[in-house]
Amino acid sequence: MKNRRFNYFKRLFLFCILIGLIPVITLGYFSYAKSSQLLLDKAHRSDMEMVEQTQLRFEQKLKMVDNAQAQITNSPLVIDAMEQELDSEDYLAYEKLMQTLYRLQLYEFGLSDVYLVNFNKNWILSSAGKESLQASELSPTFTGYVNKGKLFFWTVFESPFFEKSNPRVWNTAIVKTIPINSFSPLGLLVAVLPSHELNKMIPKVSGGDSGDMYVLDEHYRILAASKPDMIGMELSDETYMQTIKQANREADQFETANHTYGITYRQSNYNGWIYVVKTNINEITKESKAIGWVTIFICLVVCILIFIVSLEGTRRLYGPVRKLYDLVLKSPDMPRSKRNDEFYWIEKNMHVLMGKESHMRHQLGDFFVHKLLQGAVNAKEIADRIETHELECWKQMRVICVRIDTLEGSNYTDRDRDLLLFAILNMAGEIIPRPFRLNPVVINDLQVTLLGSHAEHPEASKAELYEWAAAIQNSVEQYLHLNVSMGISCLFMELNEAPNALKEAKEALSYSVRLGQQSILFLEDMQPEVAEPSVTYPQQVVNELMDRIKQLDEAGSYQLLDEFMVIITRKAISQQEFQLVLLRLLVDMTRLVQEMGGTLYHIVPQEKEVVNEILALKSTKEIVGWMRLTMIRPLIDYIEKSRETLYTRISDQMLAIIDQEYDSPLSLESCAARLNYHPEYISRVFRKETGFVFSDYLSRHRLQMAKKFLVETSMSITEISEKMRYNNPQNFIRYFRKLEGITPKQYRELSLTKKNQSTNQANGQ
Repeated sequence: MKNRRFNYFKRLFLFCILIGLIPVITLGYFSYAKSSQLLLDKAHRSDMEMVEQTQLRFEQKLKMVDNAQAQITNSPLVIDAMEQELDSEDYLAYEKLMQTLYRLQLYEFGLSDVYLVNFNKNWILSSAGKESLQASELSPTFTGYVNKGKLFFWTVFESPFFEKSNPRVWNTAIVKTIPINSFSPLGLLVAVLPSHELNKMIPKVSGGDSGDMYVLDEHYRILAASKPDMIGMELSDETYMQTIKQANREADQFETANHTYGITYRQSNYNGWIYVVKTNINEITKESKAIGWVTIFICLVVCILIFIVSLEGTRRLYGPVRKLYDLVLKSPDMPRSKRNDEFYWIEKNMHVLMGKESHMRHQLGDFFVHKLLQGAVNAKEIADRIETHELECWKQMRVICVRIDTLEGSNYTDRDRDLLLFAILNMAGEIIPRPFRLNPVVINDLQVTLLGSHAEHPEASKAELYEWAAAIQNSVEQYLHLNVSMGISCLFMELNEAPNALKEAKEALSYSVRLGQQSILFLEDMQPEVAEPSVTYPQQVVNELMDRIKQLDEAGSYQLLDEFMVIITRKAISQQEFQLVLLRLLVDMTRLVQEMGGTLYHIVPQEKEVVNEILALKSTKEIVGWMRLTMIRPLIDYIEKSRETLYTRISDQMLAIIDQEYDSPLSLESCAARLNYHPEYISRVFRKETGFVFSDYLSRHRLQMAKKFLVETSMSITEISEKMRYNNPQNFIRYFRKLEGITPKQYRELSLTKKNQSTNQANGQ
């Protein structure tokens, strides 16, 4: 028992553990990963903002110096000084130049020195005064500036006045040529911005001492840095600098190959300098590592709780399963097996019990159907079964009986009939859905099924029933190679009417003897009520047949004749009634000839006795052939010949109505009613004969009459428009101008003018 218990108990316990552990571990991992990523994203955003702000501060200071230099280099004082020796005779100019250089060295610029260089006169002015250019230690530096061929630029300025180890040796020189737009300058104005001034504008970098920020010139040399000892270093050979060169972007962020540092840079469009922040990722993620340890601790605590809860919950859940399993093992019907899975044995036992119950329910269902069809079930029992949902409360019901037509020519004998009926019973049970039937049963040599429907209309349920019946026939023919006929009762509403319905189904099945094998017969179709002759005589089909003949549709007429024959041959009527139906069709065709103005002898010879001939025909095929050759084809030929005369007569009548009653509210429908034709029919006839549709012809005729009234009477245009049945004179005027090209008033005036001219010409002659 321990092993058996361990199987399901272990799986249930592991399942509970997994349900608890997987979400906790997943949540812990994602919380740690998300917090680390958020810290990195925050650091990257901070670095990008730092780079942008530092660039703005640098460029603001550089632009201030640039503007101040531009004012000085463009001043007449400096331009004139390029032609002066600045000796004792030029003392005033010298003083003014020195004052100008002093003003440029104001504290807000932070310049350490300003040099005004004159190459033609060989002198240099600075805060130290005037000195000879050739004798100065800065002469090679200034000469190199001129050789660059640039009008204005920034560059690293290595002061010759300090030792290499002194931070003040590195400065930034802002150089402008004099004149400012000359590539062969007479002199230079050089402003020296010390690196320690630039370093003041560099903020502290996140990431501790391992983070750096520096500014590079276009040659990747450090101009300013958070660490002063880095100034002057060239970083072009660094790996991450190669990434910056290849990226060719204004700004970007990336990590080094070993993911140790994060690089954020931005290149200035103003002077080409590159502002770089180098951040140590390990320093940034220290906080996230602490969060990770806390997460691990919490997860461990939660896992321990899950383990305890899962163990206790598994014990409680396994208790009912164990009791059920012990009960199952005591059942004598259980098959023997080596499997120890508890639910396997429970499932086996349930299948056995359900199989027994299903078999018993089926037997009880068959027994109830037999009693119901024999009338041995009272109304109370039926009501109780409906209330307990053992029976459906259908709105319409029928009984269907299936009978094997014959066993002749098959491989079966009479002893096989019961087995064959049982096979048909199974087919009916599979084809007809369970909610629409009771259990199919076998009674004597018939297979009987009671069917129900929730449909509101009888025709809907009848069509559905016919589909099921046809499917049963096809299945029997396909699998058993037999023909079966089916009799179907009339509709009934109460289940206690089932015995009478069984009799009706048997009665309907009896008609298959005259109508042939493999028939599906509804009793209401076999025995129509005498009070409703239209049920026997298919008047609608006959009307459509007459219409097709009128339309000269020979193929459609033949098709409807076939449909007519199919309908009447399927009716449960006597042979005499069948002949009367054929004679009625013959009378309808004769009446059609008379409506067209002819007689029967216009389509058949006088010596031909049509009544005797049609009554002498023996088969449906002969009747159809005789109808086609003797009646339908000659009738179509007669209608086709007389149609032209009829069209002309109809058209003349309509023209006469229009001519006499044009000033009345005429319409196509009113004309059709007076002539006793359909509006669409006389519309086609009128258009064929006149070439106009009725409304266009009426409008044109009224227009002609309006023109006549305009010329021959003094009626106003409003009176004429009302007489012509226009609701609005403006509509009359627009239509008149559309067809005549002028307004009614213009037409009247033009007609009067022509009339007067004719009168004058007559008087002149």
